[in-house]
Amino acid sequence: MKIGIVCNALANSGGMERYTLDIIRGLVASGHEVTVFTRKIDQSLQEASLVKAVKINTSFLPKRLRDFYVSFVLPSLRKTYPVDVMLGCCRSKNVDVVICGGTHPGFLKATGKKKSFFDRLVLPFEKTSYEEAKCVVAHSPLVEQEILTYYSVPREKLFFIPPPVDLDVFDPKNTSSGETGSTRSLSSFPLLKGKTIFLFVSSSHARKGFNLLEEYFEKTDLPVALAVAGRPIPKKNYRNICYVGYEKNMAPLYSQADFSILASTYEPFGLVPIESLCMGVPVVISENLGCKDYISPEVKEEFNPFSIGSLDVSIRNCLKHKSSMQERAKELPSEKFLVDFSLKKHIKKLIQVCELARKENAN
Repeated sequence: MKIGIVCNALANSGGMERYTLDIIRGLVASGHEVTVFTRKIDQSLQEASLVKAVKINTSFLPKRLRDFYVSFVLPSLRKTYPVDVMLGCCRSKNVDVVICGGTHPGFLKATGKKKSFFDRLVLPFEKTSYEEAKCVVAHSPLVEQEILTYYSVPREKLFFIPPPVDLDVFDPKNTSSGETGSTRSLSSFPLLKGKTIFLFVSSSHARKGFNLLEEYFEKTDLPVALAVAGRPIPKKNYRNICYVGYEKNMAPLYSQADFSILASTYEPFGLVPIESLCMGVPVVISENLGCKDYISPEVKEEFNPFSIGSLDVSIRNCLKHKSSMQERAKELPSEKFLVDFSLKKHIKKLIQVCELARKENAN
């Protein structure tokens, strides 16, 4: 089958971009021919050599108008580069299968954001993309409910498929050397020594809840510290917060922490907690994370991302049950996850959806 994928970037730069790379590897390994339509291509990636990559120039447009332009040119590009099925891994019309990484009305409601002029453009645009699609894939129960609530997608064309995790990369055995070896050690940061380390991995600090974490960790007298990886944080004389830099090879960094933590106000899925648990590290997560429904209660603490008191209760519970949580987090995936996160399983289900969409296109 010839499968097209439209995405914002063929790059390892974010959640949906990483997901796109995962399914490219899976689809190609399953014998399918893949064409990627995108605004940006990182030619250094192995995945770029596995596909036919079609770059769509949007540099002449303001960022907020680029999704609209890509959707406009996609029909003509499909004529030039024919595919049997088009997957949408970003906000886009003219696709056969929408891969839903979250809905805009869900984001607005969760964050309390007032509708801007841009929001009023996006909402009908997104609605049309769901109505036009032959199939819609939801990654979590949270997203599935949002789609049903805001877009009234018929249940027969809505498919619930958890996203994959690369279990070869996020393997506790890969922690020290080779391609997965980390370039830094958390033990080299003086501020982290002698404290229980909570690792915060983020490229979008406002949405991931850094403000709440900053307030809490700077005020608490508990023997805890927050290690921040990803986007830089404000340069302040922190007591209990340490920026450890940007790290491409996250697997060994997870393994050095006592817990990972995410305080997102809106997170349709959230791969960080899943990756952390794959490395044997328990998690402290916002109750607004879609992935919470996939994690065994014994290896997680949930809290309200709008309540510092709720966060305090979770942190104290972590300190109280640290040993037992860490022991349970080191168990086999089947013991700590409620679903199968393997890429093979995900691709098998995704291909079934693609086949249904292809049959509808043929009709």
